[in-house]
Amino acid sequence: MASGTGWFGRRRDPSGREARPASPTSADVDGAAGSQDAAPRSAAEVTVLVTTRSDRHAEVAPLVAVARRAFGRSADVRAVSYVADASPVAPFGRGVPWVRRTPVDGLGAAIDAGVAGGVGSTLVLVDSSVQVDVPTLRALAAAGTVAQARVRLPDGTVRSGARLLRPGALPWSDDRADVDTVFAADQPVLSVPGAALVPAPGLPDERTTLAAWTRAVADVHGGPVRVVGDATRSVEPGRTVDAATVDAVSAWRDRGPEGADVVAGPPLPPWGARPVSPAVRTTATGERLAWSLKIAAPAGPEGDGWGDVHFAAELAGALERLGQRVRVDRRDAHVRDDDTSDDVTLVVRGLDRVPPNPASVNLLWVISHPDDVADTELRSFDAAFAAGPVWAAAAAARAGVPVRTLLQATDPAVFRPGALGPAGPDAGHVVFVGSTRGAARPVVSDAAALGADLRVHGPGWEPLVPSTMLGEPSLSRAEVARAYASARLVLNDHWPDMASGGFVSNRVFDVLASGGVVVTDPVAGLAEVLDVPTLAVARSREELADLLDPAHAWPTAAERAAVAEHVAAEHSFDARARVLLEAARAERARLRR
Repeated sequence: MASGTGWFGRRRDPSGREARPASPTSADVDGAAGSQDAAPRSAAEVTVLVTTRSDRHAEVAPLVAVARRAFGRSADVRAVSYVADASPVAPFGRGVPWVRRTPVDGLGAAIDAGVAGGVGSTLVLVDSSVQVDVPTLRALAAAGTVAQARVRLPDGTVRSGARLLRPGALPWSDDRADVDTVFAADQPVLSVPGAALVPAPGLPDERTTLAAWTRAVADVHGGPVRVVGDATRSVEPGRTVDAATVDAVSAWRDRGPEGADVVAGPPLPPWGARPVSPAVRTTATGERLAWSLKIAAPAGPEGDGWGDVHFAAELAGALERLGQRVRVDRRDAHVRDDDTSDDVTLVVRGLDRVPPNPASVNLLWVISHPDDVADTELRSFDAAFAAGPVWAAAAAARAGVPVRTLLQATDPAVFRPGALGPAGPDAGHVVFVGSTRGAARPVVSDAAALGADLRVHGPGWEPLVPSTMLGEPSLSRAEVARAYASARLVLNDHWPDMASGGFVSNRVFDVLASGGVVVTDPVAGLAEVLDVPTLAVARSREELADLLDPAHAWPTAAERAAVAEHVAAEHSFDARARVLLEAARAERARLRR
């Protein structure tokens, strides 16, 4: 057989990974085969289950023969066919103890279908892609616990079982020659105690299916996962990573990475889990850590005006004042070739989901668009924070992991009452600073309809408000601070999902720190986190009209200054940076135990 050609015309690359067929099969596949309940027990000491991809049926008979030489001609040996990657279906050969004459959908369903009729004291599983001898089969059967043979692929790669478990990483296979225990088995030449058997998951990724299944069996049994015997494998499927695969890996987030340092490869679509391999890593010493702040803004001028950029810059400055080294990575640099040197990855979650870096501590801070954040994403980080306490509590209950409240913040060095300078054109006016978001914003359109002395700064407002209300298309941060401090009052609003989740806009903190007055739309739980006299809520146009009335009584200058001092102390980026640094140090210490 030519070295580049596998059975039935399948293509292989030199690494032994299997290429997908050119077209899907139209064969009947039973997607519901298998059992969701524990398999019944049989009288056999050993049950051997031979699984086979549906186009490898010719390789089943030799494995059945080896199993019978190992355990006797009357041994309980079974075979199940499964479809993977739209594999075509070969003829079901005679003389093979097929459990069924229809392939099932995936390896997990094949395992469940193969044991549905009962299983002996020990189940030995071997796939038709594996070549194994009698001594190894006997060693697996005699292991007394979950066990996997050490597998060698055509390119010399060794697979001894799943070793590393880190948020954002897929488990890698341990290739150490002297390893005798691993976290889980991830190759289909293994054994499990029949009494501890649990249903196999139906994941599209073979290695994660086996790792999740054998880890669950080992947890029931209570024993280690051993490495016994040796086998070879002619071909290994490529990795298929979907949401369920990431979820299975994330469920092990607290099982520990064995204190190993790693280098991470590129994220696998569509969910961003990353393959990893062991590495000797140069890391920060003492209290000075290397931080990477990931934000959704694109690189270059297109992203320079995004609020994420200002947020990250001010947070980076606060972390640097605490002695940290910080770089800000925009959308195009979420994964870098040199990110193994990062000690802490902090994802400031806006529009984009960012894959965690398995080589670092991973912190998630959800500051906007909370409806886009899935439970699997929360479970993929060492620690998660959210700027909305209502959403944080609900997300923690739903995802089963802690989500701490960490409100948005302001920079008192920019937004402060004494930063006015000469009075500008906004003095004494109602002010709004922000873009149109592609449509009229209710708080602005209502204020305009009410005839407020309104000045609107930001791009795109020309067709939406009278020309007399138009301010500047863009303002510097210093100009924004001056507008907030000199305005009679400042308008603010929120996206609906942020308002319902209790996410208070950072504009609110900026205005209050400037000594200004802010009128906002309703936000869930606002009074519990920010109860100050210079913040008012307009629940209707009528309430807004009352607050816009020049005769409305607002706090005195002294009272505004007191609020600004409180906000500067409690809601600055320096205060938020201290919380994040404490979390990073705690998680780093936990991971290195």
